[in-house]
Amino acid sequence: MANMKYALLDTDFISKMHLIRKDDQNKLIDKIMTMSNYLFYCHKQISVELMRHNIAGAPEWFESKIVSKSICMYDDEMILDELSEIYGDLAISAYADMLKIACDAYKDGYFDDKFVLVSQMDCLRISREDFLKQLQDDCNEIGEGQNLGELMTYVLLQTLNLKFGEQIYVFCSDDKNARNGVVSIGSARCISVLSSFVKLKKEINFTKEEAMPYIDSYMNTCLGKDQRTFKVQDTSKEKRMCRIPCEQVFEEIFDGKIDELMTGNLKYIL
Repeated sequence: MANMKYALLDTDFISKMHLIRKDDQNKLIDKIMTMSNYLFYCHKQISVELMRHNIAGAPEWFESKIVSKSICMYDDEMILDELSEIYGDLAISAYADMLKIACDAYKDGYFDDKFVLVSQMDCLRISREDFLKQLQDDCNEIGEGQNLGELMTYVLLQTLNLKFGEQIYVFCSDDKNARNGVVSIGSARCISVLSSFVKLKKEINFTKEEAMPYIDSYMNTCLGKDQRTFKVQDTSKEKRMCRIPCEQVFEEIFDGKIDELMTGNLKYIL
């Protein structure tokens, strides 16, 4: 689709953006959803993890967006359908390869250690049903707290890259390693909670006055009491990351002095 942008949402981003709000009817995540020409996607594992996060209203908000088709949710069978259209009988092998790439971006050796059944199966001989079952068995064995949502988001990212042949945006965790993992997989651009203020300024003309209640909420709700600075890349040849007072960063975002990097970090504009 011409001029469309394709975006993935992960658990951490949805959870934090749901907490950042002007009031109960005005949450920052809803500002993201108003950006025109964006199609939003997620993996079904995000729904599972949102329930575990137990943030009041977040699972209900998410479900309403799935029902209204504002967010398209893929499960592993749907991903396999997409890969079958591209690779035919090699779709299972393609899925396994993409899962290994996702695991390698997260942690060396993770694929063989955690996806034991998938890593050992004969992808050219196993049936579709058995593959999906063994994949789910591996996921069940991995359990909670193992970044499974991120890994499945990485797999879906690769699938959407193949399907659309376009740059994918990933609205994702503030965790630096998670965002670097996304960038290492391909040409995706990460948008963190902080850099979302830059994105909203560009996409919906979000003004400083409009943003202030959300900035206050972010500072009070999502940041630790000891955090007083954000890192911003300077304009030197060395591209140093400098610690800048939080209030100054927001001032400079809306003064047009700060832009976003592919990693979701911020940078000063020359």
